[in-house]
Amino acid sequence: MFRFALIALASLLPCAAAGQDAAAPLGIFESQNDIGNVVHPGSGEYDAAAKSYLLYGSGVNMWLASDEFHFVWKKVSAQDLTLAANISILGSSSEGHRKAVLMIRQSLDGDSAYVDAARHGDGLTSLQYRDKQGAVTHEIEANVSAPARLRIEKQGDRFYLWIASENEDLQFAGGSVRVEIHAPFYVGIGVCAHQKDAVERAMFTDVDLSTSVTHPQAQYSTIETVLLSGDARSGYVSRKHLAAPGWSPDGHVLTFQLDGQRQETPFTPLKTAAPVGAPVTDQPESKLVYFASSQNGSMQIWRKAADGSQPEQMTSDDFNNESPRLSPDGKLLLFLSYSKDLKALPENAEVELRVIGLADKSIKTLARFTGGRDSLGTQPWSPDGRRVTFISYQSME
Repeated sequence: MFRFALIALASLLPCAAAGQDAAAPLGIFESQNDIGNVVHPGSGEYDAAAKSYLLYGSGVNMWLASDEFHFVWKKVSAQDLTLAANISILGSSSEGHRKAVLMIRQSLDGDSAYVDAARHGDGLTSLQYRDKQGAVTHEIEANVSAPARLRIEKQGDRFYLWIASENEDLQFAGGSVRVEIHAPFYVGIGVCAHQKDAVERAMFTDVDLSTSVTHPQAQYSTIETVLLSGDARSGYVSRKHLAAPGWSPDGHVLTFQLDGQRQETPFTPLKTAAPVGAPVTDQPESKLVYFASSQNGSMQIWRKAADGSQPEQMTSDDFNNESPRLSPDGKLLLFLSYSKDLKALPENAEVELRVIGLADKSIKTLARFTGGRDSLGTQPWSPDGRRVTFISYQSME
């Protein structure tokens, strides 16, 4: 009787029974397994007639320094590739952070470097990445919720997200990340429940994996915003060259220059954890002037008293640093950093957006992107000091 009960229980849990059955047909993929220490084994089922994949997955999260999810994958060695699929997250769970992903991953370790195109249960869609093993995960949120189709694109070390609504063509979602993932690596689809004891389902249809990039060449500008945590959001994408981003006084509109004219686009943060709040009304009047100077060789950030006395060098490192911008509360200084090999900041270069704490002179990188002298406006800080806006540039080849 006891043995019969165990068999009956197993029959009610098909996802657990098939969780590690790598021998089952998997279409364009070659194997599957759980990543990290999941409580309930996941599974992937391929329907050859419908050319669809049904995935079951457990796992607490795919975030911070490690992941837990179910992964259906193929091991590849390719300089460039794209992976696209229509994604439907199934069931009526109220867990907004359950997610289905298209992923490119260095290894099957839980803390591996990776980049993915993630579709969350609440509609949030983002390009997530861990830029090296054991590092903290960051993301660039798309400004469209719950797209029907996603595509992740790899061009060398640069990764892009494309999205499309039902019956529409894929559109570039804005922004990009640079992550070094070396051949061979793993590409595939995955599901995470975001709850230790839950199992969630997602359907992937019209899955397309290609080791070439076939879209037309194009140049894009993306107005992005980034939190002090380093998590970014795509605000506006254009095929034209945008410059000098900024904010409206209430923090609900992003402004920029296009063809010499001032333009604007609405801004509504998708995450409720760090909303745009009331403007800082007690901003201290700084008695110091911050500026960039190459008087000691490379371009570095300095400050001095308003009358020009008491000059003090604020940065001294292996970058050229320029364009200092003081935060509304006067506690942080934002600036752009670029290679010392460059005599000046061009229109398109690998740059870092960094902040220095004025109390302890600690420096933190907020974003790494392709940018230039037009990437930072005169007032990049949101009125509440929680976000910074900048413009990144993307070259699609």
